[in-house]
This record gives sequence, structure tokens and C-alpha cells, in this order.
Amino acid sequence: MTAKVEREKISLNRWPVILFVVAIAVPWIFPIGPLRMSSYRIVLLFSVVPCIFHWLRGYSGQIRVVDILIILFAFWRGLSLVVLHGAEAIQSTGVSLLETLGAYFLARCCVRNADDFQAFVKVLFVLVAALLPLALLETVTGWKATLRIFGVLLPTYPEEPMGRAGFWRAQGPFEHPILFGVVCNAGFALVFLVLGFGRPLLEKCCKAGAIAFAAALSLSAGPILGVALQCLLIAWKRLADAIGLQLVWLMTIIFSAMALAFSWITGRPLVELIGRFTFDPMSYWSRNLIWEYGWSSVSNHSLFGTGLGRWDRPHWMAASIDNFWLCTAVTHGLPALVLIVGSVAVCLVAVGLKRGLDERHRACRSAYLISIVSCSAVGQTVHLWDGPFALFLFLLGSGIWLLDVDTSGAHPYPQNRRSRSGYSNRRQAANPKAAPSRGYTEGRVTRQVRRDGGLPDAAQPP
Repeated sequence: MTAKVEREKISLNRWPVILFVVAIAVPWIFPIGPLRMSSYRIVLLFSVVPCIFHWLRGYSGQIRVVDILIILFAFWRGLSLVVLHGAEAIQSTGVSLLETLGAYFLARCCVRNADDFQAFVKVLFVLVAALLPLALLETVTGWKATLRIFGVLLPTYPEEPMGRAGFWRAQGPFEHPILFGVVCNAGFALVFLVLGFGRPLLEKCCKAGAIAFAAALSLSAGPILGVALQCLLIAWKRLADAIGLQLVWLMTIIFSAMALAFSWITGRPLVELIGRFTFDPMSYWSRNLIWEYGWSSVSNHSLFGTGLGRWDRPHWMAASIDNFWLCTAVTHGLPALVLIVGSVAVCLVAVGLKRGLDERHRACRSAYLISIVSCSAVGQTVHLWDGPFALFLFLLGSGIWLLDVDTSGAHPYPQNRRSRSGYSNRRQAANPKAAPSRGYTEGRVTRQVRRDGGLPDAAQPP
């Protein structure tokens, strides 16, 4: 009976996650007075307070450094808006706090084990798979199928018809086509390593291939390169498992040195060389200008940024900043950038250094790390806002449970190392009359006892 209640409790905790992920792909807009509420914001509105209380009471594991950094990041974002705009920014401040704290702590409280993590990935995969036929139709015909279908009942995001390479860019249920690619990109490694754990290679490739194909329909270089980066990191992981971590580190150093040498020979920065992998050559030059004038604006407004006002740029230059990290520094100041970068770095280091995990937990850890690295890299080419931004914060909090995995039951010796217990067991099987072996560990204890001069009273043989 207890096990049944526990399973029902775990299943109940997954419902907010399912509702949140599904709501991200529901483009309805609910005008409530001056507020513009989205479907996922309504889910976060009802879950943020219970999740924070759940976290404060210690039901989501111990308080981590990344938790404090995320709280400070959300606080500084709101503070910068209030300082720069006063009471006019109360609405924007509330939405910012809701998306940041609500999404992160929803993951911290509702994704607490490998089964919860797999359930989240499964919902994300089903969501992208359901959107794939509509996105393909949109790419071929230009008809915004997803927005038109949802728009029958309630208002949705405005349509953004964009063509590229003879096709229409799939916008899906989001405000911009590149956001559709970002969401699809986030699920590639998760689907391959988590949903594909223990499954045939063909099945894993088919499911992950559907995610990659959906990301490619956005016709955005950032998500496509993000998928390519995840493929490289997955191959790197397989190589690390096969030949050992030290050699992989050596190869990483070699490839890094080759990349730096190539950059020195060509006389161009490595970032500039990577930036040339775009569909539109004009986009490359535009990003260079955004980078130059953006950091100039940051140097002029380093503490609180420019908020919702005009950032420092020429009058002929567009207001959009196609870089999440730079846009964070421009809008909210350098402290906000340091806090969010620190949060990502702490997650990567802390989860990456977790030891004693079994095979399934290691697969979850690899998928989590690769997905975070890919989303961070894609953030160099696009600004994250609305649903994709909330999904990024949710993804950041969805892997912290790995730090609370109990590894005390793990065997202290590698499985592939020959031990005396294995040898003794084979000897016992060959000669049943021989005395049974007490194993390698007990043998160590016996030798230690002999050195100490005898057995304790409780261990004296009869």
C-alpha cells in the first residue's frame, strides 16, 4: 500500500511539468487588463509559490549554490527595471520574476529522480513530434498552420512570414522561427541519451533525427549548429567511455590548439570564423555590429543596463540583439550577466563532477550537460524570451537532482578489475569441498585485525 501511494505521489508531481511543457507550445494570449498572460505563465503563476515553499522546507534536497544564484539573478533583473523605470516597470518585473523563479523551481521540485527526468524528456519529444508535421507544412507552403489552428479560439502571436533558401521558415507556436529551432535543439541529446537509454541504436537515431529535422525547419544557423555540436559531444562521450577520460582530454587540447593555430594563421578571431556559418552573409555583419555597439552600451551602463529604454547604438541600427548573453548585460547590467553565467557554470561543474552514478544516471547527466552546453552556445546567436527562456531556466533546474543521488551503495571497486573474491569463487566452483572464500574485502579486514592483535569481543568466534 505504501509503495502504491508513493507511486501515485510521484505521478502527481509530474503533472505540473507536463502542463508547463505543453503550455509552452500553446500560443494563446490572454489579455487580463494591461497584462498579457501566456499559457505557460498561467501554469507558473499557480505553481511558483508552492514550489518555493516546497524548496524552503527541504523537500527538494538541500539548498544549492545555484539556487541562490538564480534567486539573485531574478532579483537583479527586477531591481534594474524598477531603478530605471520606477512604477511603470512593475508589470515587467512581475513577469520577469515569474518566468525566472517559476520555471527554475518547478524543475527543482518536480524533477527529483531519473523517472521524473525521463518523463520530462518524453513530453518534450512528443510535443516536438506533434509539431513536426505542421512545421513541415509551414516550410513548404508558408501557411502558419499552428498559429492558424490555435487562433480559431483565442488570439495568438502575430505571424512572421520569412523565407530563406527557397523555403519558408517554420515559426511553429512561437513568436519567431528561431525560437522554434531553439526549443527543438534543446531536446536532441535528451531524447538520444535519456529516451534512448537501453534502446536499439536505430530507434534512438530515428527519435533524435526527428528532433534534428524539426530544428532544421526553422532554417536558422544557431539551432542547426547546436544540433551538430550535440552530435560531436555525444561522439566525444562515447569516445571517453571507450578509451578513457585522460586521452579524451589530451585530444581536446590537441583540437583546441589546432583551432587556435588556424585562427592565428588566418589572422581572424575564432569567434569571427564561427560566426561565418550563417545562411545570410548580411546576418554575419549585423551580428558584428551588435557585438561592437552592444558592449559599448554595457560599458556606459554597466550596473543596471538600459532596461526597456533605448540602448546605445546608431539611429539606423535595429533594436534587436541576437545574443542572449549580450542582451542580458545590455538590458540589466553586468551583475545580471555574471549571475546567470555563474549559475550555468556551477551547474555544469557540480553535476559534471558527481561521482558514483550508475549507468542510467550517467546517461541522464551526459544528456543534461550536453543540452545545457548546446543551449548556451545557441544563446550566442539568438536572444531567448517568452517560452524558450522559461524552458532554458527549467532545463537548468531539471538536473540538480543528480547531486542528491545516493551513491553509498555503489561498489568501491571497478567491475572490470580482477579481485580475489572472483578468483576464490571460481576456485570454490571448481572444488566444492574447498572452504568458501570470504572475499577480498573481508580478507583485508582479517589482515588488519591480525596487525592490530586480535578480534574485538563482539567478533570473537564461538
